[in-house]
Amino acid sequence: MDLNEKIEKAIEGPLANKGYDVAMIRIVGGKNATLEIDIDRLDEKNVSIDDCAEASRIISAILDVEDFIHNKYYLNVSSPGEKRFLRKVKDFERFVGNNVHLELLNPINDRRKISGKLVKVDQNSGNVVVYLKEECDTDAVELGILLSDIVKAYIKRTF
Repeated sequence: MDLNEKIEKAIEGPLANKGYDVAMIRIVGGKNATLEIDIDRLDEKNVSIDDCAEASRIISAILDVEDFIHNKYYLNVSSPGEKRFLRKVKDFERFVGNNVHLELLNPINDRRKISGKLVKVDQNSGNVVVYLKEECDTDAVELGILLSDIVKAYIKRTF
C-alpha cells in the first residue's frame, strides 16, 4: 500500500462521518512537500472555506497520530474545482447523468480520449463497466468501457 492509499484509508471514515468524501490526494515536492487533499461534500453542495477548514482539522489530527509523513510538510485541503476526478466505482456511480471526459488505456474507434454522458455503471459482469454515450454524435450508442481501461476520468463541466 503506497502512502496516498494509507492516508486515504486513515481519513476517509472520519471525513465521511462529517459529510465529506476524499476526491483526490497528491503529494507535491520532496523535502518540505505539500500534501494536497481535495474533498467533496456527500450532499453534493459546493465545498466552502469552512468545509475545508473543518476537514483540515480532522485530517491534521489523524496525521499527527498516524505519523505517515516523517519530514516536514504542508497540508492543503481544497475543493476539487473544475476537474472533479473520478477514481473509484462509487465516484462513477455518484456522477451518473453528468458529462465526463475519459482517457483510455486501449483505444476505442482509434481514440484514447472520449467525452460524453455517463449513462450507467454495471458491476454484474464481474468487471466494472462504465457506459458512456458520446457527445457530438446524434446517433450515439452506449459504449461499455471497463473501469480497468480508464487511465483518467473527470467531470466535464458545462456552462
